Amino acid sequence: MNQSYCYSFRFCCDPGFNDRREIASLRRFVREAQIDDVAVFCNVEELNTGHMTEEEQETIWLRLLCDVQAALAPEGVQLSVNHWHSLMHADLGKTLPQSQPFRRMVDMDGREADLCVCPMCERWQTYFAGLYARYAALSPHILWVEDDFRLHNHDPLRWGGCFCPAHMREYARRAGKPELTREEFVRGILQPGAVHPYRKIWLDVNRETMTALAARIGQAVRQASPTAKVGLMSSVPYIHAAEGRDWYGILRGLAAGQPPVSRIHLPAYQETAPGQYLLRFNMVSMHNRALLPPETEVYPELENYPYSLFAKSRAFTRFQLLSSLPLNLKGMTIDLFDLNGSGIVFSDGYQQMLRAVKPFLNAVNAIGVFALPKRGVCVMTSEDSAYTLQTAHGADMEELYPHEVYFAGLLNAMGIAYQYCTDPGVSGQVVAVSGQYFRNLTPEQITRLFARNTLLLSGDAVDTLCQMGLGALAGVRSCRWMRQNSGAYTYEQVVNGKAYLGLPQARASAVISSTDVLQIDYLEQPELYTEFFDSFRRPAAPGHAVSRGRVLIHPFGRFSSPGDMPPMQLNALRRELLQDMLASRLDAPMVAGQAYLQPYCTCDGRDLYLYLVNGSMDEASSVTLAMGALRFSGAWVLTGQNERRALPYTEEPDGRFTFDLRLAPMDAALLCLTLQEEEPT
Repeated sequence: MNQSYCYSFRFCCDPGFNDRREIASLRRFVREAQIDDVAVFCNVEELNTGHMTEEEQETIWLRLLCDVQAALAPEGVQLSVNHWHSLMHADLGKTLPQSQPFRRMVDMDGREADLCVCPMCERWQTYFAGLYARYAALSPHILWVEDDFRLHNHDPLRWGGCFCPAHMREYARRAGKPELTREEFVRGILQPGAVHPYRKIWLDVNRETMTALAARIGQAVRQASPTAKVGLMSSVPYIHAAEGRDWYGILRGLAAGQPPVSRIHLPAYQETAPGQYLLRFNMVSMHNRALLPPETEVYPELENYPYSLFAKSRAFTRFQLLSSLPLNLKGMTIDLFDLNGSGIVFSDGYQQMLRAVKPFLNAVNAIGVFALPKRGVCVMTSEDSAYTLQTAHGADMEELYPHEVYFAGLLNAMGIAYQYCTDPGVSGQVVAVSGQYFRNLTPEQITRLFARNTLLLSGDAVDTLCQMGLGALAGVRSCRWMRQNSGAYTYEQVVNGKAYLGLPQARASAVISSTDVLQIDYLEQPELYTEFFDSFRRPAAPGHAVSRGRVLIHPFGRFSSPGDMPPMQLNALRRELLQDMLASRLDAPMVAGQAYLQPYCTCDGRDLYLYLVNGSMDEASSVTLAMGALRFSGAWVLTGQNERRALPYTEEPDGRFTFDLRLAPMDAALLCLTLQEEEPT
C-alpha cells in the first residue's frame, strides 16, 4: 500500500500451535485496519526459549516468516522481522546451554547474569550477526533490533553492566593500571564533585563497543540484502546518556547505507491521564527524536501492554496516534495483542479505530508539516552530558542521568511551543537551560550563548553557572538553595502590580508538591514578577524575574529525577507568568487560558503551522492565541476528523485572537496561519 503514513502491525502467533489460523486472521486484520507492514515477532516474551539456536531459526521462525510473507503478498503488505532480543532483556529463570558459551554480563557488585550476555563477547557477536544475516536473506522491509541493545536494565543485575573480567581488563588498560577492582572503578565513575577520569573511560568503552556492534550487525545484513533496513528500538534517552550512547553512530552503523530507522518509545504502556502522558511524551519521545540523525525514519512504538481494552482504550490508542505526529515520523508500530501467541482479538475493535483515523494521519504526513523548521523556545540538550555533570552523592548510576528535559514538559503543557536544540551556537532565539547543561560548554561558548539569545533558566542552571564562576552573565552575584518544606518559603506572590487570573497579587503554592527554590542575590535589581514568602508572610527570596532585560529566571530545581514534574509546577498562575515573560520575545503563538492544550509550531516562511493536541479531559470550546509580533491574513484548519475548512477568528481587546475551533478531549487539529509578510525560515 502506497500511503504517506505506514501502519506496521507487530504480529505474534505460536508456530505449530495456531499459526495457520492466525495467518488467516492476519490477512483479515490487515484489510480491516489498513495495515501496510507486518513485523513478525520471533522468539518473543512468553514463548522465548533464550538465545535461539540456528536450528530453531531455520525450522521454526524462518519457515513462519516465509508463510506470512506469502500470505501478505496478495494484500500488498510488506514483511518486517521483530526478533525479540539481542543481549537479552532479563534472565527470567533461564540459563545459557553448553552449546552457547557466551560471556555473560556482570554488574557493579560482581553478580553475573545467567542469560544476559556481555556485548563485547566475540562468540555472541558472531552468533547474532549470523541470525540477522539469515533473516535478511528474506529481503524484509525492516529488521528490528530490540531495546535490550543497551547496558542498563538487565534483571536481575543492579542497574546493568558490564563489569565482567574482560571489561575490567579494558578499563584498567585505559587507566594505565595493571589491575582495577570494580569497587574502585565504580567509585571513580560516580565520584561527587569534579569528574574523575574513570567516568570518561566508562562512557568511552560503552560508546565504542555499542557503536562497533551496531556496525557489525548492519554489515551482516547488508551483505545478505541490499535493501533490508535495520531499525532500533530505544529506551529513555537520559538513561542511555549514562552508558555513553552515540545516537548517530549506532543508527548509521545499523543502517549500513540505507536510511536509519528508529522505534521511539511512547511512554505509556497502559492508559494514563492524557495530560500526564503528554508531559512524558515531550520529555522522552520528542527528546529522543532530537538526538537522532535528521534522515532517520521514525516508527514509534505504540504498545498496549499487558494488552486488551483493560490496558488501553481505543480512544487513548487513537490519542497516541494523533499526538505522536510532531515526531516527524513515517508511521507507527502497533502492538495490541498478547505475546503468548493467543492470537488477534477482533472483538476489541481496534481495527475500526485504526481505519477511521488513517485518513487524517495520511493527510498531515502528506503536507510535510513536521519536516519544516520548528519554532518555539529552544530547550538545550546534549547526548554527552554524562561526561561532564557532577554527582551529589556518588551512590547510584542514576546520578549520571542528565536533567535537561524539564522545560519541554512544563512549557508545552502551558501552551508554549518548544523545540529541542543540540547546537550550542544557536542565535536569535529564546533558549531554555535546566540541569547542568552548561558544563558541556566552554566559558566562551556560554558567553556567546548569552550574547546572542534570550535565556530562560531553571534554578539548577543558575546554580551551575555560579559554580562555574559565570553567574555574572545572568546578573547573579551569588545563590543558595532553600529546601522545600523546611519552612523557609511556602508560597509565591505576584509583586509587579499586574493582575493575573483576574486576581491582584495572585499567589501560587510552593510546598509539599513543588521543588527546592534557589535564593538569588542579583548584581542589580531585576524586573521582579514574584517573590517567595514564608507562612508568616515574610519575604523569603526573589521569584520569577527578568535579569538584565534578557535572562528569564524560573528559580525552581533539584528535581528527584530527570522526568520529574512536581504537580505544583503545573499551575495556572505560573502559566500566566511564563507567558507574560515570553510575550514579546517568542517567535511562535502561545495558547491562552487552557491547561494541556499543547502546541507544536513550524513555519515555511509564508505559512505558520500550529498543531494543537488537547491533553485535557475538558473540551476546548474555542482556541485563543497570543500572537506577539506575528501578523497573519487568513487561517484554515484540518480537524482530527480530516475535515479542512477556513477558520473564522476575532481579535480581542487585549490583542489576542480567538478562533472558532472546538477540540474534544484527546483530539487534535492542524491550524495554518498565512503570515502577512514573508519571514525568513
